[in-house]
Amino acid sequence: MKATKKHPAIEEFLSSLTNSPLTREETIEQGICASCEGDVLNTSFRDPLSFKEFTISGLCQKCQDEIFGV
Repeated sequence: MKATKKHPAIEEFLSSLTNSPLTREETIEQGICASCEGDVLNTSFRDPLSFKEFTISGLCQKCQDEIFGV
């Protein structure tokens, strides 16, 4: 999977918000949620927009729901 490109300062900020030792880009490319570190490949996204959000934030569907609401 391909992560969206962000300015290095934004990338650093986003990575600081997660529990993962990996960067947001690394978690997306490896199919791991940046928040809960769950396996995203075994997760179904509600719709194409939710999958696109994963490529932006690195959050699985469950974590997206917890942060943004259902």
